[in-house]
Amino acid sequence: MKIETKGLTVEKMDGEGRGLARIATLSAIDHDGDTYLPGAFSWKEGGIQWVPILPAHDRRAMPLGKARVYEENNAALAEIHLNLGSDAGREWHSTLKFDLENGQAVQEWSYGFGVIDAQYESRDGERVRVLKRLDVHEVSPVVRGAGIDTATLGLKSRGSFAVQIESVLAEIDDIVGRAGGLKALREADGRGLSKARIDQLANLKGKLEELIASGAPETDPAEQLAVKHLTASARRRLGL
Repeated sequence: MKIETKGLTVEKMDGEGRGLARIATLSAIDHDGDTYLPGAFSWKEGGIQWVPILPAHDRRAMPLGKARVYEENNAALAEIHLNLGSDAGREWHSTLKFDLENGQAVQEWSYGFGVIDAQYESRDGERVRVLKRLDVHEVSPVVRGAGIDTATLGLKSRGSFAVQIESVLAEIDDIVGRAGGLKALREADGRGLSKARIDQLANLKGKLEELIASGAPETDPAEQLAVKHLTASARRRLGL
């Protein structure tokens, strides 16, 4: 099952590590061209899905807590429970509360999911994906990266360069896959990717090529080979 991600909005966070996030307005069409049928999130027993909270979608990391995903009226919500008994949970809790309580919140969140059932419809001349049933895998606090809308680099520690590059490469591969799928979908309708998306992807490709050309001393041959492989994959799949 292909894993996709979407942004969500955390509306509150209390002193005990509990918060509430809005995942989706079911009847609305989101910026990805998706909308939802009632029950898309609440089809499991009891109408809820319990999922782990992971830092920056890192499935190798210890969960920061868990979230209860459910539907209420016209919304899909995630009730957040941070584990304040762990160092990581306490640190993230402090970071998130500071963000919510001081000026405009800048912390971004997203959730990962797999599509179990969906169909495409034409609405007002636009092709819309109607999501009927989703398997939510996890909820993640993420941070904004330079040059792309949302990056997934942890706040606490990036670890070794090898670990960091593996994590970033995995996220770039996900971006390449999503962009390739969007490109194919638009081409089926006689359209191409927007200039803004092409510019973003070309910028990403340029940064990867700069890293390869520089022969950065921190990278070993295996890491440079991984970057070269990913760049070649991006070129083939996106035609850049």
